[in-house]
Amino acid sequence: MRLTEWTVFSLSLLLLPIGCTQSSGGEPTGGLKGERGEPGAPGVQGAKGDRGDKGDKGDPGTPGAVGLKGDPGAPGAVGPAGPAGASGASGPVGASGPKGDPGAVGPSGSAGAPGPAGSKGDRGDPGPQGPAGPAGSGAYSEESGTFAGFTATTYTGALSGGRPGAHALCGAAFAGSHLCHATEYLLSNSGTTPPASGAWVDPSTSGGTTVNNSGMPGSGRYIYSYDCGDWTQAAAGTYGHWITPAGDIATDKDCTSSRALACCNTVAKVAFVGFTATATSGNVGGRTKMHAACAAAYAGSHFCHATEYLRSNSPSSAPASGAWVDPSTSGGTTVNNSGMPGAGRYIYSYDCGDWTQAAAGTYGHWITPAGDITTDKDCVSARLIACCK
Repeated sequence: MRLTEWTVFSLSLLLLPIGCTQSSGGEPTGGLKGERGEPGAPGVQGAKGDRGDKGDKGDPGTPGAVGLKGDPGAPGAVGPAGPAGASGASGPVGASGPKGDPGAVGPSGSAGAPGPAGSKGDRGDPGPQGPAGPAGSGAYSEESGTFAGFTATTYTGALSGGRPGAHALCGAAFAGSHLCHATEYLLSNSGTTPPASGAWVDPSTSGGTTVNNSGMPGSGRYIYSYDCGDWTQAAAGTYGHWITPAGDIATDKDCTSSRALACCNTVAKVAFVGFTATATSGNVGGRTKMHAACAAAYAGSHFCHATEYLRSNSPSSAPASGAWVDPSTSGGTTVNNSGMPGAGRYIYSYDCGDWTQAAAGTYGHWITPAGDITTDKDCVSARLIACCK
């Protein structure tokens, strides 16, 4: 850029000598320096100088970072539908459908005229005899005892529920079975080997008064509160009958031993149906009233005597107070209350005076909860009535 004329003028003034004098021909002497004058007013601005030349082009800068991708634009409008294509070839004919149900039967036509009666033909020969029917069940005599098996579980002589409880355990192991008495087991001629520890069994009698455990068909179950206290005791000093591994009927004072139960399913003709719901003292108004009470509770039933109840092999326990029952006899002159098939009801105006007395000193037979037949001088007590068919 060029200097202005004013700038040049100003610089020339500054170069002038200030306050110096010099003698002629001698050494210069110093004079006093004058005071600086006031600056002059600024000069008039000079005209604008010419424009300078254009500078060189600078180098290119580094490229910037790539920008973010923009959002997609809105979809365009759907174009018009193209022309329909040509029809395809026809498919094959499908299989025939199933046959429809037949239509309803039309009305019957009118009956034709009856034809002439035919002549009577000759009588045909009789057909062959049919096979024999199955053997009857429920015989009074036990000519063919039937053995069901030995329980898998073993028990001491103390069974829950006494003798009825033993019947129930056999019934659970072998449907329809009960605890065998010795004669039943012997008459069955079983080929099943008894367990090594033996199997409990009730004793049998053929005369009604003593145990003999014979295989006589007329024998029955013998009840006398002897065998493990009617199967309620597990004491070392209590007797109990059992079947040995060799098939013998033995007894010893050891009801603590754990043995299986011998179960039979011999069918008896008599059946125990239940106890009346209402209890009564020994004075019910006579034996006929006892029968009537049972018939009212169970149609067709009657008042049991002891042998009937014992031969029914009932798993139903009598209530805690017991249940009235008539005594039984096998000889006709004495009470023995055995399970012998030939025994019957014993009548001798003894049991609560033929069920017309309720006195503390009068005898009456009844079934205990353990399944025993007992008697005592207590016809005042209220007990249920045992009913059989």
